[in-house]
Amino acid sequence: MTEQTAAPERRGFVRPNLWVLATAAVLSIVGTVAGVTWSSQQAALAEQRAQISDVEEHLAVIQKRDVERVNAGMMAALGVSQNRLNTDGERIKSLLSMAFTWDSGQSYEAARERLKSRFGLTENETFLKSFMPPSRFNEDSQGRRYYYIDTIGLNSALGEAPDIEVIDAKADVYTYAILADVEATFDAVSQNKASKASVTAHRRALLFVTVDAQGKVSDLSGVPASGETRHS
Repeated sequence: MTEQTAAPERRGFVRPNLWVLATAAVLSIVGTVAGVTWSSQQAALAEQRAQISDVEEHLAVIQKRDVERVNAGMMAALGVSQNRLNTDGERIKSLLSMAFTWDSGQSYEAARERLKSRFGLTENETFLKSFMPPSRFNEDSQGRRYYYIDTIGLNSALGEAPDIEVIDAKADVYTYAILADVEATFDAVSQNKASKASVTAHRRALLFVTVDAQGKVSDLSGVPASGETRHS
Protein backbone atom coordinates (compact mmCIF):
# COMPACT_ATOMS: atom_id res chain seq x y z
CA MET A 1 0.00 0.00 0.00
CA THR A 2 1.38 3.37 -1.00
CA GLU A 3 1.47 6.46 1.21
CA GLN A 4 -1.08 8.11 -1.08
CA THR A 5 -3.63 5.33 -0.56
CA ALA A 6 -2.98 5.05 3.25
CA ALA A 7 -3.83 8.71 3.93
CA PRO A 8 -7.44 8.52 2.64
CA GLU A 9 -7.95 5.32 4.68
CA ARG A 10 -6.79 7.08 7.90
CA ARG A 11 -9.05 10.01 7.14
CA GLY A 12 -11.87 7.55 6.51
CA PHE A 13 -11.36 5.99 9.94
CA VAL A 14 -11.00 9.25 11.85
CA ARG A 15 -14.07 11.03 10.52
CA PRO A 16 -16.74 8.50 11.64
CA ASN A 17 -14.99 7.98 14.98
CA LEU A 18 -14.18 11.61 15.65
CA TRP A 19 -16.94 12.02 18.26
CA VAL A 20 -15.70 8.92 20.10
CA LEU A 21 -12.16 10.28 20.30
CA ALA A 22 -13.41 13.71 21.33
CA THR A 23 -15.60 12.23 24.06
CA ALA A 24 -12.71 10.15 25.37
CA ALA A 25 -10.49 13.21 25.43
CA VAL A 26 -13.11 15.24 27.31
CA LEU A 27 -13.67 12.46 29.85
CA SER A 28 -9.94 12.17 30.37
CA ILE A 29 -9.67 15.89 31.03
CA VAL A 30 -12.72 15.87 33.36
CA GLY A 31 -11.31 12.90 35.26
CA THR A 32 -7.96 14.61 35.69
CA VAL A 33 -9.58 17.85 36.85
CA ALA A 34 -11.91 15.97 39.26
CA GLY A 35 -8.95 14.09 40.71
CA VAL A 36 -7.01 17.27 41.26
CA THR A 37 -10.09 18.97 42.74
CA TRP A 38 -10.79 16.03 45.12
CA SER A 39 -7.17 16.01 46.27
CA SER A 40 -7.29 19.76 46.86
CA GLN A 41 -10.53 19.45 48.82
CA GLN A 42 -9.10 16.69 51.00
CA ALA A 43 -5.96 18.72 51.68
CA ALA A 44 -8.07 21.78 52.58
CA LEU A 45 -10.28 19.67 54.83
CA ALA A 46 -7.26 18.19 56.61
CA GLU A 47 -5.86 21.68 57.09
CA GLN A 48 -9.20 22.89 58.54
CA ARG A 49 -9.30 19.95 60.93
CA ALA A 50 -5.77 20.69 62.09
CA GLN A 51 -6.70 24.34 62.66
CA ILE A 52 -9.80 23.33 64.64
CA SER A 53 -7.72 20.96 66.76
CA ASP A 54 -5.18 23.71 67.46
CA VAL A 55 -7.95 26.12 68.48
CA GLU A 56 -9.55 23.52 70.78
CA GLU A 57 -6.22 22.80 72.46
CA HIS A 58 -5.60 26.52 72.89
CA LEU A 59 -9.05 27.02 74.44
CA ALA A 60 -8.48 24.08 76.80
CA VAL A 61 -5.22 25.63 77.99
CA ILE A 62 -6.92 28.98 78.57
CA GLN A 63 -9.83 27.37 80.47
CA LYS A 64 -7.47 25.35 82.64
CA ARG A 65 -5.44 28.49 83.39
CA ASP A 66 -8.62 30.40 84.32
CA VAL A 67 -9.80 27.61 86.62
CA GLU A 68 -6.39 27.41 88.27
CA ARG A 69 -6.37 31.19 88.71
CA VAL A 70 -9.83 31.14 90.32
CA ASN A 71 -8.91 28.23 92.57
CA ALA A 72 -5.68 29.94 93.58
CA GLY A 73 -7.63 33.09 94.43
CA MET A 74 -10.12 31.15 96.53
CA MET A 75 -7.35 29.30 98.36
CA ALA A 76 -5.53 32.56 99.02
CA ALA A 77 -8.74 34.06 100.43
CA LEU A 78 -9.11 31.05 102.74
CA GLY A 79 -5.47 31.18 103.71
CA VAL A 80 -4.85 27.73 102.22
CA SER A 81 -1.36 26.65 101.18
CA GLN A 82 -1.00 24.58 98.01
CA ASN A 83 2.08 22.85 99.42
CA ARG A 84 0.09 21.91 102.48
CA LEU A 85 -2.73 20.52 100.32
CA ASN A 86 -0.24 18.37 98.43
CA THR A 87 1.32 17.04 101.64
CA ASP A 88 -2.02 16.34 103.30
CA GLY A 89 -3.32 14.75 100.09
CA GLU A 90 -0.52 12.17 100.10
CA ARG A 91 -1.12 11.48 103.79
CA ILE A 92 -4.85 10.98 103.20
CA LYS A 93 -4.21 8.62 100.27
CA SER A 94 -1.92 6.57 102.50
CA LEU A 95 -4.64 6.40 105.15
CA LEU A 96 -7.27 5.30 102.62
CA SER A 97 -5.00 2.64 101.13
CA MET A 98 -4.28 1.32 104.61
CA ALA A 99 -7.95 1.23 105.59
CA PHE A 100 -9.38 -0.27 102.40
CA THR A 101 -6.70 -2.78 101.36
CA TRP A 102 -7.12 -6.25 102.88
CA ASP A 103 -7.98 -9.75 101.72
CA SER A 104 -8.60 -11.75 104.91
CA GLY A 105 -9.82 -11.37 108.46
CA GLN A 106 -6.24 -11.29 109.68
CA SER A 107 -5.15 -8.58 107.23
CA TYR A 108 -8.29 -6.56 108.07
CA GLU A 109 -7.33 -6.59 111.76
CA ALA A 110 -3.73 -5.75 110.81
CA ALA A 111 -5.01 -2.76 108.80
CA ARG A 112 -6.88 -1.47 111.84
CA GLU A 113 -3.75 -1.80 113.97
CA ARG A 114 -1.66 0.05 111.38
CA LEU A 115 -4.20 2.88 111.33
CA LYS A 116 -3.94 3.19 115.10
CA SER A 117 -0.15 3.09 115.03
CA ARG A 118 0.46 5.30 111.98
CA PHE A 119 -2.25 7.91 112.52
CA GLY A 120 -2.74 7.77 116.27
CA LEU A 121 -6.32 6.51 116.10
CA THR A 122 -7.93 4.78 119.08
CA GLU A 123 -10.75 2.27 119.43
CA ASN A 124 -12.93 5.13 120.65
CA GLU A 125 -12.69 6.87 117.27
CA THR A 126 -16.00 6.94 115.41
CA PHE A 127 -14.29 5.60 112.30
CA LEU A 128 -12.96 2.46 114.02
CA LYS A 129 -16.19 1.89 115.94
CA SER A 130 -18.81 2.26 113.22
CA PHE A 131 -17.14 2.46 109.81
CA MET A 132 -14.36 -0.11 110.35
CA PRO A 133 -15.37 -2.10 113.42
CA PRO A 134 -13.45 -5.15 114.70
CA SER A 135 -13.90 -8.22 112.56
CA ARG A 136 -16.32 -10.85 113.80
CA PHE A 137 -14.91 -14.33 114.31
CA ASN A 138 -15.47 -17.67 115.98
CA GLU A 139 -12.75 -19.20 118.11
CA ASP A 140 -12.24 -22.90 118.72
CA SER A 141 -11.00 -24.57 121.90
CA GLN A 142 -7.41 -24.26 120.74
CA GLY A 143 -7.66 -20.51 120.21
CA ARG A 144 -7.81 -20.60 116.41
CA ARG A 145 -9.91 -17.82 114.92
CA TYR A 146 -12.28 -18.27 111.99
CA TYR A 147 -13.14 -14.85 110.60
CA TYR A 148 -16.44 -14.05 108.93
CA ILE A 149 -14.50 -12.21 106.21
CA ASP A 150 -12.75 -15.47 105.30
CA THR A 151 -16.01 -17.41 105.36
CA ILE A 152 -17.49 -15.28 102.59
CA GLY A 153 -14.13 -14.72 100.86
CA LEU A 154 -14.37 -10.94 100.95
CA ASN A 155 -11.51 -8.74 99.73
CA SER A 156 -11.17 -4.97 99.56
CA ALA A 157 -8.94 -2.53 97.70
CA LEU A 158 -8.82 1.19 97.00
CA GLY A 159 -10.06 1.81 93.47
CA GLU A 160 -9.69 4.99 91.43
CA ALA A 161 -7.88 8.04 92.79
CA PRO A 162 -9.98 9.63 95.56
CA ASP A 163 -11.51 13.10 95.29
CA ILE A 164 -10.10 15.23 98.11
CA GLU A 165 -11.47 18.71 98.81
CA VAL A 166 -10.59 21.11 101.62
CA ILE A 167 -13.83 22.36 103.21
CA ASP A 168 -12.45 24.35 106.13
CA ALA A 169 -9.15 25.96 107.08
CA LYS A 170 -8.50 27.54 110.45
CA ALA A 171 -4.91 28.64 111.00
CA ASP A 172 -2.90 25.46 110.39
CA VAL A 173 -5.79 23.00 110.82
CA TYR A 174 -7.45 21.81 107.60
CA THR A 175 -10.63 19.76 107.31
CA TYR A 176 -11.20 17.63 104.21
CA ALA A 177 -14.09 15.83 102.56
CA ILE A 178 -13.03 12.71 100.67
CA LEU A 179 -14.94 10.61 98.18
CA ALA A 180 -13.20 7.25 97.83
CA ASP A 181 -13.85 4.42 95.39
CA VAL A 182 -13.68 1.02 97.13
CA GLU A 183 -13.48 -2.28 95.22
CA ALA A 184 -15.07 -5.21 97.03
CA THR A 185 -14.36 -8.64 95.51
CA PHE A 186 -15.02 -12.24 96.44
CA ASP A 187 -12.62 -15.13 96.17
CA ALA A 188 -12.82 -16.72 92.71
CA VAL A 189 -12.76 -20.20 94.23
CA SER A 190 -16.00 -19.61 96.12
CA GLN A 191 -17.52 -18.17 92.94
CA ASN A 192 -16.64 -21.17 90.77
CA LYS A 193 -13.61 -19.33 89.40
CA ALA A 194 -15.74 -16.59 87.89
CA SER A 195 -14.12 -13.59 86.24
CA LYS A 196 -13.07 -10.73 88.51
CA ALA A 197 -15.55 -8.35 86.88
CA SER A 198 -18.47 -10.64 87.75
CA VAL A 199 -17.55 -10.73 91.45
CA THR A 200 -16.48 -7.10 91.90
CA ALA A 201 -18.62 -4.33 93.37
CA HIS A 202 -17.65 -0.64 93.51
CA ARG A 203 -18.81 1.49 96.43
CA ARG A 204 -18.32 5.20 96.96
CA ALA A 205 -17.40 6.05 100.55
CA LEU A 206 -17.65 9.59 101.93
CA LEU A 207 -15.14 10.47 104.64
CA PHE A 208 -14.18 13.54 106.66
CA VAL A 209 -10.84 14.12 108.31
CA THR A 210 -8.95 16.95 110.00
CA VAL A 211 -5.18 17.31 109.64
CA ASP A 212 -2.95 19.77 111.49
CA ALA A 213 0.41 21.24 110.41
CA GLN A 214 2.31 18.36 112.02
CA GLY A 215 0.29 15.80 110.07
CA LYS A 216 -1.78 14.62 113.01
CA VAL A 217 -5.10 13.15 111.90
CA SER A 218 -8.24 13.68 113.97
CA ASP A 219 -12.03 13.67 113.69
CA LEU A 220 -11.93 10.87 111.12
CA SER A 221 -15.40 9.67 110.23
CA GLY A 222 -17.10 8.17 107.24
CA VAL A 223 -20.21 6.60 105.77
CA PRO A 224 -20.65 4.72 102.50
CA ALA A 225 -22.29 6.98 99.93
CA SER A 226 -24.12 3.94 98.54
CA GLY A 227 -24.92 0.58 100.06
CA GLU A 228 -24.97 -0.25 103.74
CA THR A 229 -22.20 0.40 106.24
CA ARG A 230 -19.65 -2.40 106.27
CA HIS A 231 -19.88 -4.80 109.22
CA SER A 232 -17.06 -7.32 109.28
